[in-house]
Amino acid sequence: MALAAILASVDPKPLIVHITHDLRSPDLTSLDRDAVAELADTLGCEFVHDAIQTRDLPGNQEQNARNARYDKLAQIAIEHSVRFIATGHHADDQLESMIMNLARGAGPRGLSGIQDTRVYRNTTIIRPMLGITHDDAVDLCHEIGIRFTHDHTNDDCSLTRNRLRHEVIPVLKEFRPEIASRASVASDGCRATMDALRYFVRKHLWNLGDFQQSTLSWKRDALRDQPDAALVELLRLSIEHLCDGSGFDRLNNASLHDVVRCVTDSSTEPRSCRLGPIVVKITARAVVISPYESSLGLSIGDSP
Repeated sequence: MALAAILASVDPKPLIVHITHDLRSPDLTSLDRDAVAELADTLGCEFVHDAIQTRDLPGNQEQNARNARYDKLAQIAIEHSVRFIATGHHADDQLESMIMNLARGAGPRGLSGIQDTRVYRNTTIIRPMLGITHDDAVDLCHEIGIRFTHDHTNDDCSLTRNRLRHEVIPVLKEFRPEIASRASVASDGCRATMDALRYFVRKHLWNLGDFQQSTLSWKRDALRDQPDAALVELLRLSIEHLCDGSGFDRLNNASLHDVVRCVTDSSTEPRSCRLGPIVVKITARAVVISPYESSLGLSIGDSP
């Protein structure tokens, strides 16, 4: 609600979009939809509503809903010739994401948290509120008289993020009240480090590869003495190139480093390592990367 009010103060005004999920009762989802429609009318903005159904899908319910929501937002953006999708993630969301990624053993990229911009299905997602806290957003709504609703699914502490929000982060804020803002700054630092690493890899490693339509390959000697972090980034770039970036949700820092160890060790035995959406074939002289199509040989680094 705070983000909508801020963006509505400039010209052209934003398109305000609300996506209804089937994870709560119809009465509660209708109240949320109506509140956003009322806000759009007050702000003089066009309002678009659509719905997604993910309750019966297998797998992680929150992840399924998030994927379906962004797919729907991207579809609406394209239909309305909108180039940017702005979301209201704030510094407290950033802190939660960083702690969750830390608990999973993430590397610097995971510790950079939520990206402030990213390209998604021919649109660009922007998150302009990452530098302000949840309390800042609430204060803004009160100051300008915007009514907002509370999503009671955020109170369910069986979900990891909610448990962090209600049980862990309040303790951290007792120790360091400004921890959310500090986390946002730390996130920016991690992201700048990863940007520098990516620049190094593109300039010094990427162009050493042989690029075919669906296969990337490097001489193994060209990679063996490179820093592990550079090789991890090379694997990520390969996934982006071969798979349009899909499949990152199936990766973790440990599985990436498992494959790197196979590249840099002294073994000359041929091996095939499954890594999310790709297969990395390692021989005495070459490292060959291709999209995963069938289970091949040793499945080192195959994360669930």
